Amino acid sequence: MHAEHRRRTALRLGAATTALAGLAVAAAAAPASGAQASPHASYGYTTRMVFDKNPSDPTNSRLYWRVYRVEDSGRQRLVVNASWRAGSGIGVKDDCASNRGWLPNGSYDVTLYTAYNGSAIKGVAFRLSDKRCHNGTGRWRTELFVHSEMTRTGGQNSRVESQRWDGNGDYRSNGCIKLKPADIKALASYFQKYHRAGTRVAGKLTVVS
Repeated sequence: MHAEHRRRTALRLGAATTALAGLAVAAAAAPASGAQASPHASYGYTTRMVFDKNPSDPTNSRLYWRVYRVEDSGRQRLVVNASWRAGSGIGVKDDCASNRGWLPNGSYDVTLYTAYNGSAIKGVAFRLSDKRCHNGTGRWRTELFVHSEMTRTGGQNSRVESQRWDGNGDYRSNGCIKLKPADIKALASYFQKYHRAGTRVAGKLTVVS
C-alpha cells in the first residue's frame, strides 16, 4: 500500500475510533450467550468491522475487525485489532457498476452464516444489507456479501472453481468483499464471540476509501 494511502487510512480509522468513543456504554456489544467468554467480562464491549478500499488496487484492500472495551468512565479502549487482505470488485471503482465495481462507502447491517448454500456463494459468509450507490442514479446495490471460495461445509472442491481458492486472482469478486478461506473463518470466529450467527446486526460494517 502506498504511503499516502496508508496516511489517509490512519486518519479515517482514527476518526472512526473517535466516533465510537461517543457511544453509550449501554450500547456496547456483549458476548452472545454460549459464546467464548471474554477475559474482561466485567466490562462492556463494542465491535466494528471496517473495509478500507485501496484506490491503487481494489483487490488488495484491507478488512479490519476491532473490539473496544467500554470502561466505567465511558472511554473505549481498543483491545482487539485484526486485519486481513480483502478485495472488492474486479478493479472497477464505479460503485454503481453491479457485479464489477467495488462496494459503495457507508454503513451496512451484517448477518453471519456459517454454512451458506447459495448458487455461487457457499460456506462461511456475511450477508450485507442493500446499499444505494453514489453517482446520482439512485441505483441500489443488492446481493452483497463478505465471502470466500469454499464448499458449504467450509472445505475445498477442486472440481468447482467457485468452491476452491487458487491464489491472488481470487480476491477479484462480482462487487462483494472477498477474503481467502482461512481469513474469513478467523473473522467469523472473532465475530461469534460477540454476535450470534444468523442474527442481523445493524450498522456493523463501515466501508471507506
